[in-house]
Amino acid sequence: MSTNPDTARPVEALVLRNFAGHFATGVAVLTTCDAAGRPFGLTMNAISCVCLEPPLFLACVDRKSTTLAPLMESGIFALNILALGQDKISNTFASKGNDKFASVATETGQLGVPLIAGALASAEFRVRQTVEAGDHVIVIGEAVATMTSEAAPLMYYRGKFGVLGT
Repeated sequence: MSTNPDTARPVEALVLRNFAGHFATGVAVLTTCDAAGRPFGLTMNAISCVCLEPPLFLACVDRKSTTLAPLMESGIFALNILALGQDKISNTFASKGNDKFASVATETGQLGVPLIAGALASAEFRVRQTVEAGDHVIVIGEAVATMTSEAAPLMYYRGKFGVLGT
């Protein structure tokens, strides 16, 4: 006998987190600037290509993130997919520190957002749509520029950094 989907209870947050941890992902840093040009950023792996025509990507940003307001204010952001060896950068942008950019080399992108130097790939986006979903905002951006390299990716699996097997 199956459970009625309308009466089924949702799983607890830690149960879902454990489930999600079994999905090996790359690691990305979302960067943006506020109206005064101050840089903001956060580490995330909740990103995905939405479609190729038009070129849309999404990022899920926690409502409590100090990066969300500047992102919504400027309407622009970059996704920097980190390369193997950039785990320190991932940890820096996952922290609650004030000046995450102090020890991270960046370049300025076409839209004026900081791009992480040495990243596996970076893309710049203009915000096209937002969707409120629970304690996050899904930000959908249209890509206006990309850069890629041949470096190996920084991987994340079950709460740890890893190396892609061959």
